[in-house]
Amino acid sequence: MNTARSNRRAPDYSDPAYWRGTIKMSLSKFFVLSVLHRQPMHGYEVVQAVARSTHGCCSPSEGTVYPVLNEFEAGGYLESETAVVQGRERKIYSLTDKGRQAFQVAVDAWLEATDCIVASKRVADASSKSKGAASGD
Repeated sequence: MNTARSNRRAPDYSDPAYWRGTIKMSLSKFFVLSVLHRQPMHGYEVVQAVARSTHGCCSPSEGTVYPVLNEFEAGGYLESETAVVQGRERKIYSLTDKGRQAFQVAVDAWLEATDCIVASKRVADASSKSKGAASGD
């Protein structure tokens, strides 16, 4: 028997915090592309812009954003230049054409997933109503 697997606790799938964390991790890259699609900015501005644009729903830390920025830059989705901002030297990131295309692909993928989620909710709601009617609620 694999002891590493047996010692690991299963997540509590009924805990909203589990799902919020999963969503936050999944959407962080999307929202980094989203805010940079609007305008170039430095890393800390990206953190702030993502938090603002998602009303705190997806507010990644600097420790999450900088590796994503580096990954996007290494892949050719972003380019950067150094500039002095408020007396400090900052790396300003902007989307490349490849990054803009990736953002459009991401939008389409997330919209497709959202449509599936909404459809699943409708089915679940209809099922709950029919069960309630059958039990006399």
